[in-house]
Amino acid sequence: MIRSYYNLKRMPFQKNITPKEIFQTESGIELRKRFEHMQLNRGIMLITGNPGTGKTIHTRAFVQNINENQYKPFYIALSTVSVIEFYRQLCVYICNESYWKKTQLFSAIQQNIKNYVSNNKIVPVIILDECHLFKNEIFYELQLILNFDMDSVTPCILILIGQPHLRNRLLAPVFESFNQRITLKYHFSGFSQKETNSYINHHLQLSGRKAPIFNANALNAIHQNTNGVARVINKLALKTMMIGALEGKQVLSEEEVYRASKEL
Repeated sequence: MIRSYYNLKRMPFQKNITPKEIFQTESGIELRKRFEHMQLNRGIMLITGNPGTGKTIHTRAFVQNINENQYKPFYIALSTVSVIEFYRQLCVYICNESYWKKTQLFSAIQQNIKNYVSNNKIVPVIILDECHLFKNEIFYELQLILNFDMDSVTPCILILIGQPHLRNRLLAPVFESFNQRITLKYHFSGFSQKETNSYINHHLQLSGRKAPIFNANALNAIHQNTNGVARVINKLALKTMMIGALEGKQVLSEEEVYRASKEL
């Protein structure tokens, strides 16, 4: 209904866009620079931000743009696991096999990371999403896993992604040693009002729409109702467009946005 009524080539505000199509904000550009720094220096990177702000989609763009002959990405999103389950899934991803004993898992993970770097000249990029759900013990184990040659070398890149309270959590005294080992920290923020406006128009243009659909008051209302969070903007914009299509409105106002917000 939305596509046909607004004469769109494809549905707007979808998450399966290509890296080139991602709307670039100041936060996104800064995050890309941090990724580039990690490629050169390796180590641990912590990315935090509220749900839906774009942490994972920008990380996906980074992964899709890296040279596969130089870097090997491993993306793991299952974070509500025990320590031994964490070891096993990490071992399956990195080693394509698993073991029962923790000592075997630890040795296999470290050895395969070394082999990637020494034998294949490839840097493993381990991305752990939803890390705010990790048990404390997993952070302790990560510190041990990344201790190579008596803590003298850094053969891989570890990217931790989580919600804002993860950053504060890792400041606790029990994590002091792990926190000291984090190379870079970056907090990914939501859009400003100006960025929200540009973001919406950007996605409409990607869908083949040249004429505006939301008037200025509607754009302001979307920002106020979403706090500049991309995922929520997507949902609210689509619901508003659905109301507009049902009611035969080519240009949408704050009234339609207000009614759509009640359905979020």
